[in-house]
Amino acid sequence: MVERICPACRHGNPLENRYCGACGAALAEPDALAPRDQAALAPRTFPLALTPAQVRQLGTALALGVATLAVEAGRAWLRRRMGSAPTTAPIATVTTPTITTPAVSAPISVTTTIVSQRVVEIWERGELVHQVVERHVWRREE
Repeated sequence: MVERICPACRHGNPLENRYCGACGAALAEPDALAPRDQAALAPRTFPLALTPAQVRQLGTALALGVATLAVEAGRAWLRRRMGSAPTTAPIATVTTPTITTPAVSAPISVTTTIVSQRVVEIWERGELVHQVVERHVWRREE
């Protein structure tokens, strides 16, 4: 491959460039053309010195790691979906001071309402023949 070598920084540039892509110097000199060493373009291979048993062990460890991540993601999704706080086993027992809170006179209630509606329409020859409307309401009070 023939390319232009920058006389200032020795950076290789395509033939159509008039200025160096690295330092911005002009590439107008006719002696700036130089062939690139083919060894620099050769793909590099890195030999793996693993036995088939080690490859199987590596594959098993990778599969186990992916499965663990999938389980954790599923658990997090379910916790969000169910609206509960994450439950994790405590690592160490920590004593915390007891804090007394003032009594609340009125209980706080939270109501979540979800409304879903589906409309099915049957048309024949450009006219509405039949229409079914299904409405579902879910309500959760805490």
